Amino acid sequence: RLEDSFEYAIEAEEFEVWYQPKYDTMSSTIVGAEALVRWRKDGELIPPFRFIPLFESNGMIAKLDEYVFRHVCRQQKRWQEMGKQLIPISVNISRASLFFSGIAGRYEEILKAYNLPPEFVQLEITESATLENDDISSLMNKFHNTGFRLLLDDFGNGYSSLATLNTMKFDILKLDKSLIDYIGDRNGEVLLRHTIQLAKDFGLNVTAEGVETKEQLNFLQEVKCDDIQGYYFSKPLPLAEFELLIKTA
Repeated sequence: RLEDSFEYAIEAEEFEVWYQPKYDTMSSTIVGAEALVRWRKDGELIPPFRFIPLFESNGMIAKLDEYVFRHVCRQQKRWQEMGKQLIPISVNISRASLFFSGIAGRYEEILKAYNLPPEFVQLEITESATLENDDISSLMNKFHNTGFRLLLDDFGNGYSSLATLNTMKFDILKLDKSLIDYIGDRNGEVLLRHTIQLAKDFGLNVTAEGVETKEQLNFLQEVKCDDIQGYYFSKPLPLAEFELLIKTA
């Protein structure tokens, strides 16, 4: 049923882009956001876990990824024309999308169509996706040549290799919630402390995902993590609520 509804949902713009803010760890000011997709079908909000895996398995995810990217570009352009101060919005690229030829050129065309500086639309790629694609280094170079900043997403979720930080030219490292949940455990904190320092030694900015408690915030401030994302400050917000948030920030 969801597969059969996909093309209509794209045309009718039933997919909504929500925004989860990112905050500077020290000042608690908004410095960016991650774009997330929700599906409002027949008045019901369908959560991503019900349709993202399905569309990843059948190849439809590439079209959905591009849909979200285009919507973020369009919204950033609207804010720019309204005279608002832009903050970077990151967009997820699924592992399946990375196998489609010409994706870097396609995203560059969309960006140029909106005449938008690339630093305001960043791209998130999971570590598992980098391990499954032999051409990932070439693809990352193409994205970088356009001016995109690349985020290594979900680092620490499952199998993670510190060598990835050296061999893949990412700009920002996103620590998975599973690592942040180690805060309060001595060995876990040692792991986090050294991972953050190593990333900084490689010249990466570090974002902590899934921050939910004051204790976690205090530790991340102590180790000088750059920014944080999670329910401690804000859950993902629909566009109208996000606009109110950045208006008052």
